[in-house]
Amino acid sequence: MQGYDKEAAVNFIAGHIDKGAHKGFSPKELDALLRQAVELDLKYMEENGVIVDGMAGDNFYDDDDAFEYISENLIKLYGGNDQTAMRICALVDDYMDLQESYMEQSGLVEWE
Repeated sequence: MQGYDKEAAVNFIAGHIDKGAHKGFSPKELDALLRQAVELDLKYMEENGVIVDGMAGDNFYDDDDAFEYISENLIKLYGGNDQTAMRICALVDDYMDLQESYMEQSGLVEWE
């Protein structure tokens, strides 16, 4: 997406995430999960026409659908049991809010 800086997004999100709420992950795991969440989020947007060739597409971003896409793929990649899956979902929930904040502050979101 034009103007979207993945590294700046990860730094913003990692700097604002409540690490105490995600103690089940080491700092290294948390960083890796957040980086992968950004990648999956962008992939979701491309696959669903929200982004086309790096520019805004004609389709709208569906928060619930994106949450499911990111969560399911992180759970597949990370593995683990039901407790791990629940921790990943809680992390993705917080990620979604912080990603939106990053995009708002960067002027990348338009509300209709």
